[in-house]
Amino acid sequence: MAHEAFDRSRAAALARQVGADFGAALTVALAYIGDRLGLFRLLADGEPLTPAQIAGRAGLSERYVREWASTMAAAGYLDYRPADATFRMSREQAMVLAREDNTFFTGGAFQYAVACYRQIGKLTDAFRNGGGVPFTDFGPEIVEAIERLFHAGYEAWVADQWIPAVPNLKARLDAGADVAEVGCGAGQCIVPVAAAFPNSRFTGYDVDAASIARARAKAANAGVGDRLVLERMPAENIPAADRFDLVMAFNCIHDMANPRGALAGIRRALKPGGLLMWSEADASDRLEENLTPSGRTMYGASTMHCMTVSLAQGGEGLGAVIGEGLARELAREAGFAGFERLPVKNPFHQVFVARK
Repeated sequence: MAHEAFDRSRAAALARQVGADFGAALTVALAYIGDRLGLFRLLADGEPLTPAQIAGRAGLSERYVREWASTMAAAGYLDYRPADATFRMSREQAMVLAREDNTFFTGGAFQYAVACYRQIGKLTDAFRNGGGVPFTDFGPEIVEAIERLFHAGYEAWVADQWIPAVPNLKARLDAGADVAEVGCGAGQCIVPVAAAFPNSRFTGYDVDAASIARARAKAANAGVGDRLVLERMPAENIPAADRFDLVMAFNCIHDMANPRGALAGIRRALKPGGLLMWSEADASDRLEENLTPSGRTMYGASTMHCMTVSLAQGGEGLGAVIGEGLARELAREAGFAGFERLPVKNPFHQVFVARK
């Protein structure tokens, strides 16, 4: 078979992209440092500051701050004013990088990426020998990263948009229902949902001890600890049967060692007529439809975290990219009687409802 003719322009374009990706990888690492040192928060009020002023207020080395700020300005994360050599954050930059109470905030992404970078040696071994990197190896910072990535969205969307999109579900929770969340993590979803429905009772399940501890503290701070029980347990081992009106599973089924067993366990725990509300990343079942910047992020996160933590447990390793077709098939296999994708618009998630 003859080789294709060499296209210099395509090669040059790819080389430029690799250069840009190389710079992006370094930017992520430096943005992580800025996030951890509080530099984005320091600049969030929009005041123009010189590197010396930033360093002075933060108690850091001016030379490092100057080079860091130059990197961030080149990346578009800060604005630079040549007239007086100052750096500042626009309102939009502050929303994305410094203010954690809104759905634009993505600062947790830097933490997540660096936690993954730290596992490259173990991940390389897994490529050679199979298996994976256990969740606990990523350390407590991955728990905080996931919480920071998702909490503002869950606080904005679940109680106010997703639950009301299911007929009669909000009324059920307003009146008083039994609700569970599997893969509840640090409580970034179940705690605000519990706060939104004070007549309902809640149970959160997760396999990670650090996440459960963080969720318990979050529940106590929110004043919902008397209605929220948190247990360290995989979804397939939930002992209850016919107990819950609603079980939530947000961005976690794909991480599980036994996702099919988890879905069967959820179905068993639901009351007759009960509902599973399940979210995954907004992706297609077809690889060719996911060859996009967001697809790159999903497959990258899957390889470096989601898939490998499942395989580390001898699990299925579904990976983070689950389209509606696969979700429907998994729900049918678990014995759910009905399945639909909710007609909610969301920049990151597709949301499914499966009925017992």
